[in-house]
Amino acid sequence: MLPPQKKRVYRKIFNDDEVIDVDSIEDKVNDPGKRKTHSDDDVGFGWKNHDVHGDSDDSNDSFNGDDDDKINDENFIGSMNDVVPCVGMMFDSLDEAESFYRGYGRSIGFEIIIRSSHKHSRNGGISSRLYICRKGGRLGPKPLEVEDRAKEKRPRDVIPRTCCRAHVRNVIRDIRRRVFDSGDAECGLVLLRDLQKQSDGNFFYRVDVDEENRVRGLVWVDPRSLNAYKNFGDVVTFDSTYRTNRYDMPFIPITGVNHHYQNILFGFALIRDEKETTYRWVLKTWLEAVDNKPPIIIITDQDIALSNAISEVMPNTNHKYCTWHISSKFPEKLSTLYTQYSEFKTDFNACIYKSLSPTEFEGRWEDLKEKYVLENHNWLNDMYAIRRQWVFAFTKQHFAAGMTTTSRSESMNSFFDEYVKASTGLKEFIENSQKALDSQYLREVQADFDTEYKERRLFSNSSMEIHASKIYTKEMFKRFQKELQKSQSFVVKSMKGCGDYLSNMYLVEKSTLPQINRRNFFLKVSIDGSYSCTCKKFEHSGMICRHMIRYLNKKQKMMIPPDLVTMRWTINGNKVAGPLPCTPRMLGNVVESQTARYSGLCKAFQGLSVVDSCSVPRLPPQ
Repeated sequence: MLPPQKKRVYRKIFNDDEVIDVDSIEDKVNDPGKRKTHSDDDVGFGWKNHDVHGDSDDSNDSFNGDDDDKINDENFIGSMNDVVPCVGMMFDSLDEAESFYRGYGRSIGFEIIIRSSHKHSRNGGISSRLYICRKGGRLGPKPLEVEDRAKEKRPRDVIPRTCCRAHVRNVIRDIRRRVFDSGDAECGLVLLRDLQKQSDGNFFYRVDVDEENRVRGLVWVDPRSLNAYKNFGDVVTFDSTYRTNRYDMPFIPITGVNHHYQNILFGFALIRDEKETTYRWVLKTWLEAVDNKPPIIIITDQDIALSNAISEVMPNTNHKYCTWHISSKFPEKLSTLYTQYSEFKTDFNACIYKSLSPTEFEGRWEDLKEKYVLENHNWLNDMYAIRRQWVFAFTKQHFAAGMTTTSRSESMNSFFDEYVKASTGLKEFIENSQKALDSQYLREVQADFDTEYKERRLFSNSSMEIHASKIYTKEMFKRFQKELQKSQSFVVKSMKGCGDYLSNMYLVEKSTLPQINRRNFFLKVSIDGSYSCTCKKFEHSGMICRHMIRYLNKKQKMMIPPDLVTMRWTINGNKVAGPLPCTPRMLGNVVESQTARYSGLCKAFQGLSVVDSCSVPRLPPQ
């Protein structure tokens, strides 16, 4: 159990981007009856001062409280240098804030009372209070009805109301998003140092602090993540939308895919904000951890700050945008065109998703602009300017392990939901990220075992399928089989006179469709044994396409040509740096997790199981 979080704030004026937007409180102050809730993400103790002297006709009529409290209030006021309540003042606690305003009121001649309090819906704690002058409110007591007068036992003294408008809204806001709790941060950093020590210095972590020595960024990379990056670091996805932690800070799992097409982690980052300078620090620090070897391609959301940081830190990395996030904006940005033109959506989707080449896309885009008068559509013009980073006709020209979105990172975020919750502190967060790595390791070990020792189910028993079953991992062999099945509905026709003396051209089309609905794919076969198809599946995903398979079957090829086999999808795909190492670590006096121990035992007994299965059993004597 972590110690309860200590609220630590400072008595000073903060800028709006550091603490709160005071306009969000102003409406509530001016109109106390207006309900406005505040979430757990609120930051700091904010004061809103509105006509604090008020209209009181009798400012000398103050309420005399406990003498001790009065002395404490006076001392407190003195320590605050007799400041006047103003927007942005910060206090260590609600009691301290109330004491300050109560003392201030007494010093100028009025007493305060609590008009209303609001509580958090989740934890029941007080989220805000409204303080008003004791003479504020109605001008007099509410008249009693006849039956009410009968029930009244005795007359009570009533403080006269004067409609004094002196009131202040005090909002409790824990500074979780801006500052790590000092105790929790120290425990987390101690854990990171222990992990580094237990790994003989191979565990990497860096901490970024601000001018007040507060943690604002953290990057850590486990040795297993570094090993995975050496094997599969050609394609990386980077997503900062995950925020399930006590501090509501962006959490960035840097991810990719292994040879079983499973999610794999290349490192973690926890940051205070999403500014360009912050992203620049994260990328530089992470590159330091992976021996300054940037990925070939990185896929992110469309974020200007992140894009600028990537272009500066990784100038030679091919940066692509998540197509899903861009396409999810279509209904909002293009709603007018959808409503005005019944055929626009069909034409637009055909241009974006069905263009086989950049040339075909450019032609369709020009037709769209002319047909629907889009020259002055600002959003579409902006999307066209960055078309090479998200339109598939362009992005498929480069290897990206078949990925076009950051869904790998997002699915990893869902995966982390099993290990973290909203109250998870830094130390526990790091511990659980290590457990997630253990789970990842266990899945890869299990997939390695299934690939090596489990037989494949063959679809056709053809020589090429048998060859594929021996070279691909189990998952990638299933993907090959899908292409093999689809290839049977295609026909290959030679295009004489369309090639040159170094290559031949072939037309590949789907024979099961009507001629008018067929899409033509063109296959180029060079005399040096290289292949290129206009679908670009092999270039983008590293898996041989159905059109090439159909051609190879027509030529009665027995095996997949070596140039069409991508190393990272084969059984030996993780042999660049070797499989993920099993290194159970001690956290205190307890082994880190059961999954790490289990995975280590699985690997240790694999060889023994193979030897035992091949041994000849001894028969009992007759």
